[in-house]
Amino acid sequence: MKKFLLAISFMVVTLSFAQFQPIKPNIPFVPLLTTTVQEVDVLGSYGSVWKIYWDGWEATLVFFKGGSGYIETADRKKYNLTYMILKNPQDNIAGMTGPGYTGKTTSLGHRIVFSVDFAQTPNNTQDDQRFDGYIFTQTLKTPSKRAIAGITWWDGIPFGFYATYWYDVPG
Repeated sequence: MKKFLLAISFMVVTLSFAQFQPIKPNIPFVPLLTTTVQEVDVLGSYGSVWKIYWDGWEATLVFFKGGSGYIETADRKKYNLTYMILKNPQDNIAGMTGPGYTGKTTSLGHRIVFSVDFAQTPNNTQDDQRFDGYIFTQTLKTPSKRAIAGITWWDGIPFGFYATYWYDVPG
């Protein structure tokens, strides 16, 4: 009988704890950025240079004004890229909404999408590797903390990437 009561007590206690959700800490989130991200905040006057890391790879990422740029790998190979900056997660770019798409609209405009031509086939954009990222909004005005994080795809498989701001392209 004692074992039965102990087992029933254990089940009641276990079920009661299972019904409770973890307590969400009360961390106030107050956006520091109250307006839309501006292109000049990300690119400077002529462009910007970033260090990019994805799935064990490292390179220098260069965005020029006007939607073009390149990635230069550690062995000094350069691959052209095109980009679309300051889009929202709900915007459809080349048939895909942002990986952060939830159906909720935002006015931050902090999404950047770029495609790198690693195959070096400028007339065939179908084989370009796509990177879909979000510009950090809370640290945008602090160059040493400016960053982008998102996902890229290779052979249909998603991988994470991040890029940290290095410097503006001189004019």
